[in-house]
Amino acid sequence: MTLIAETIRSEELGFSANRLARISDRVQRDLDAQRYCGISIIVARHGEVVVDLTEGWADQERQMPVGRDTVFSLMSLSKALTVVLTLRLVEEGHFRLTTPLSSWIPELGEAQADINVYHVLTQTSGLPMYTPDAGPDVVANLERYAATTFGHVPAFRPGERVAYSVRVAHSVLGLFLQRVMGTPFTELVQRWVLDPIGMRDTAFGPRDDLLSRLAPIVPAPYVQGDARAEVEANTTMINDFSLRPGAVVPGSNAFATASDIHRLAEALRSGVGENGEPVLSPAMIDLVARNHTGEVPNDVMVDIFGPRNLVPYPAYLAMGFWGRGPGMTTHSPYGHLASPRTFGGLGRGSAMFWIDPLLDMTMTVLSAGLMDETDNFERLSALSDLAVSSLVDRTPFDLFGPQGG
Repeated sequence: MTLIAETIRSEELGFSANRLARISDRVQRDLDAQRYCGISIIVARHGEVVVDLTEGWADQERQMPVGRDTVFSLMSLSKALTVVLTLRLVEEGHFRLTTPLSSWIPELGEAQADINVYHVLTQTSGLPMYTPDAGPDVVANLERYAATTFGHVPAFRPGERVAYSVRVAHSVLGLFLQRVMGTPFTELVQRWVLDPIGMRDTAFGPRDDLLSRLAPIVPAPYVQGDARAEVEANTTMINDFSLRPGAVVPGSNAFATASDIHRLAEALRSGVGENGEPVLSPAMIDLVARNHTGEVPNDVMVDIFGPRNLVPYPAYLAMGFWGRGPGMTTHSPYGHLASPRTFGGLGRGSAMFWIDPLLDMTMTVLSAGLMDETDNFERLSALSDLAVSSLVDRTPFDLFGPQGG
């Protein structure tokens, strides 16, 4: 295994090269403790990469090291692709953020008539957090999985609470997009997201040419006992639906390389894609980066942090993404040092990317070996703080203002 850590023009971009090296040191300690099997990290500022690190095993059983071409399961980070597609179609005028889903999915019924696109993007729809009765064959089928919600009364009035929907809400949104455009969901993602951004090693479903490079979804080595049995049961379910031929789960079965997710983060930072083509307008990115859920807590955090007696802090969700928010939270995967409008994606036990609009900085982390979710949040938070605290340029921090906003 070879550690690759490049610091390219780091001082010109405002970083201390010595401080950036702490990221490598932390990764090596984590791998020595078997906290995960392998990892790929990319840190950039002003669109220029300052850290490009790969280390450990993509597949420990087959002794396949992580490389720049390693393909990872994105888990819930897949939602980011669905969100970018949604926002692009909003900007093209096909529907509005306030368009009810029922306008194109009348089967949702009268009880769910008020749920709109914005509610799904801010996790305030009242659609189910979990669907324990839906088997892998149902989850893998966009239309069938979305249909599990038809006619049901929402868990709460849309907009009243934040309750993270693990998979089902984005399948309903995916069906909505498919019906609005009269085009299969995967074709929409390819046309409006992957092609413009240049994400050639990304796909929803198990694309044949990616499978030979895929890091398997397995528990991290340190997870043992009852906790390991629980993670193994979950990974069995995830593998069952995500790797089925033709599977399309807009909230959780995309696959990609770290380089492609870095391209996605950069497109969200700059607003433009591979060839300078606009992806999202500055106005939309500004709207996305705001705190859309105020001080309301996220119900799913009770499940994640409750066993460790951690306070259910505010959700601080951006529009379609996780946000850093203005306060000091235990559960921010983006650390405590990023600016308040930092936003990005998160994948269960393994994956993250973020964009800090104020620092003009992005970070991508994809890893093999699923961690305990609380440990994963803490790991990602620590890596984020190591990256941001390596920035020694004073100027951007003067812009935070007295209230941190």
